[in-house]
Amino acid sequence: MTRDLLPLVSRPSRYLGEEVNSCRKDLQQARLRFALVFPDVYEIGMSHLGMQILYGLLNSQEGIVCERAFSPWFDMEALLRSRNIPLSSLESHMPLRDFDVIGLSLQYELCYTNVLNILSLAQIPLLAREREADMPLIIGGGPCAFNPEPLADFFDAFVLGDGEEVVLEVVDCIRRWKEYGSDKDTLLKELASIEGVYIPSFFRVSYGADGTIGRLEPLMAHHRQVTKRIVSDLNEIYCPLAPIVPFMKVIHDRLSVEITRGCTRGCRFCQAGYTYRPVRERDPQVLLDIIDESLKRTGYEEVSLLSLSTGDYSHISLLLQTLVRKYEKERIAMSLPSLRVGTLTGELIEEIKRVRKTGFTLAPEAATERLQRIINKITDEGELLDTVARVFAEGWNLIKLYFMVGLPSEVEGDLREIVALSQKVSRQGGRGKRRAGVNVSISTFVPKPHTPFQWEPQLALEEIEERQRYLREGLKGRGLRLKWHDARMSFLEGVFSRGDRRLGEVLLKAHQRGCKFDGWTEHLKWREWEESLGGVGVDATFYACRRREPSEVLPWGHLSCGVEEGFLKDEWNKAREGVITPDCREGECLRCGVCEREIKMVLAEPILSPPALSISSREVVHKRPWVKKIRSQFLKVGEARFIGHLEMVDIFVRAARRAGIPMKFSEGFHPLPKISFTNPLPLGTESLMEFMDLELARYMRAGEFKERLNRELPLGLRIIDVHEMALKGRPLPTVFEVDRFIISPENLDRAFPEDELRGKLRQALKGGELTLIQEKKKEKRRVNVLPFVERLQLVQRDFYLPSVPVHAEVPPLKELFNRELLIEIGIKKEGRVRPTAILQYILGLTPQEDELLKVVKTESLPPLL
Repeated sequence: MTRDLLPLVSRPSRYLGEEVNSCRKDLQQARLRFALVFPDVYEIGMSHLGMQILYGLLNSQEGIVCERAFSPWFDMEALLRSRNIPLSSLESHMPLRDFDVIGLSLQYELCYTNVLNILSLAQIPLLAREREADMPLIIGGGPCAFNPEPLADFFDAFVLGDGEEVVLEVVDCIRRWKEYGSDKDTLLKELASIEGVYIPSFFRVSYGADGTIGRLEPLMAHHRQVTKRIVSDLNEIYCPLAPIVPFMKVIHDRLSVEITRGCTRGCRFCQAGYTYRPVRERDPQVLLDIIDESLKRTGYEEVSLLSLSTGDYSHISLLLQTLVRKYEKERIAMSLPSLRVGTLTGELIEEIKRVRKTGFTLAPEAATERLQRIINKITDEGELLDTVARVFAEGWNLIKLYFMVGLPSEVEGDLREIVALSQKVSRQGGRGKRRAGVNVSISTFVPKPHTPFQWEPQLALEEIEERQRYLREGLKGRGLRLKWHDARMSFLEGVFSRGDRRLGEVLLKAHQRGCKFDGWTEHLKWREWEESLGGVGVDATFYACRRREPSEVLPWGHLSCGVEEGFLKDEWNKAREGVITPDCREGECLRCGVCEREIKMVLAEPILSPPALSISSREVVHKRPWVKKIRSQFLKVGEARFIGHLEMVDIFVRAARRAGIPMKFSEGFHPLPKISFTNPLPLGTESLMEFMDLELARYMRAGEFKERLNRELPLGLRIIDVHEMALKGRPLPTVFEVDRFIISPENLDRAFPEDELRGKLRQALKGGELTLIQEKKKEKRRVNVLPFVERLQLVQRDFYLPSVPVHAEVPPLKELFNRELLIEIGIKKEGRVRPTAILQYILGLTPQEDELLKVVKTESLPPLL
């Protein structure tokens, strides 16, 4: 079982499952079992809104069980392979190979090797033609499904476009097929009849002498052109009101709500701007209802209003005002992650800062008007500098700028202007009391399918590196920090983004050479990629660096995002002439081909009335300066021992929000709940005596506090005692002088007889010195820890008596330990040494045996309550 491996891996909370709002349905009652798989680590996958939507939607259907899986990190993968344990789901730990469907989210080309690695770990044949009807159906979706040809050999089907409606049609089709019991080919033919579903095996590809595609031949009459699915009205589709709240801190650790889908700005490099058309906005009242219910059921402290261009939402100012006024007393912040310079008004800046200063990211992409006209994204320099000055003046100390290198027709002057503009922005940050910072991020232009630049060449690898060197030399100085994307990763992305089926063999070779997590710079195996490309005779520059002819058959030519190819060619020609195409919100329809019949642009209805101004939170606190503090004793047992200290703090704060606990917050630009805990436990340690202090903004009975909070805490965390406290007194981390632990080697493969244990402990105490090697700030030092050992002895489980009277809700040791003979060790707080490190030294344990020791903290002395 994967659970048995948790003590042996880093960040075990990745694999726990059972998060707040996760769904565990009865597999025995399921008519269809669907595994939703993200080919990257948990913290990236759980930041993806699409996964939350499909997970909630599928589990809301009767007879369908949907569970999740992610790419395991290197340490977990090694353990799974060494013990021949197949990759399983988080919820029920059922092997992925036992599901009916595995749906993979394809967000990024450099996750393709992770896809193969997941199938390998799941012990599922990689090639679709080798999987029989008793194996899971492998389906892909997401942005990369608009050219999935490099993956064609590995997948049974792909879904193009919006997934909320088509996924239900797909699972319904598979359920009917299961009931009828026909062959796999019959199922694929049925799936091919669903709009938006692409079956790669129903097309045959042939190549010409020059290496380009000679012909894309459909093998079924009704499956010749696959057009994406479009949800016509966001107000009517499913939206998760209780998204999963991870235990660990994920990349986007907040409530994400989609306010708009699609964009009409027409940036010619932006694939999402074309594949997500048309624009569909959610009505403000619908958004307010979604956000209100979701905050009650998650406890998040920040709401992110998602869109490709959030500032373009028709009623963004009024919506933001309403949200800020409604939630500012609860210190819930609002963030707008995607803003164009022209849409970031002073009014928006003022609203965003009322609760907490969330980040500001501005993406000019190009620094010269000539290049901006080519990419169809004009950013007025004066407006940009005015915006930056206003943001810095309002107290922000960091702004992020995004630029691209390698855009079509780019010359050295364009690079020089990136340096000049970044320096001008940086100077704006130096006018206040303290100098603000500017992070400049440089990405490489990668031509994408279904954009006007799909025919353009990408820069060669050497040219990318040369331009990055130029910018590194120019973007130096106080207040400026440059980040750039690894040129090799951008090159690989370019190869696969416009690749064809011949690259499937390259992927297979790369997987066999151990390539995975290619989107992580530190894990990119470039030599193995070069060997894989060369080993099958593929010239990578043919895919990445070659200009396509307008008449060429493109690998994705049979897949349509709804935008007509003629429109893309017109935009390509306009780019070369520097002609701007207006936003179709602002004038007549541009006839791109997306809007037809019931599919059209949908703009939101206005909010009926503007929000009333409220007294600020600080004024309310000023009028009611008294505060109560509740001190709680709680248990941390079972799998909660794999939750880190900072993760646990977030769990308690969000549980308090869900429970309606009126928390007191700090003042300043980043208000935080006034909460404190005892010193952090070593990861993997259980505890019967943890403490938390929480200050309240208004009075609440201690008993009600305990009852409310326990309803919201996950399994393994439970408050057992509470007391009202005065505000004065020592903070919790400084109160205790000694922590005592009970340790058992019961999980180890070897036995330790009583006489041997007693002798080793006695010898350690009599030796006068117990020297361990400790590592601090990458420096190793030898430390005699014996002076920090307060107690070291054997105890009998059933006769153990702690120094402090035990609360009635504390479980007895016989419920926690299988072994009767246990080791008790007391550690003085100034020692800051893990108790298992001492036993590892005394008993001669391996590092893995150290991790497998079962440890429970039983006492903290002197007693508090």
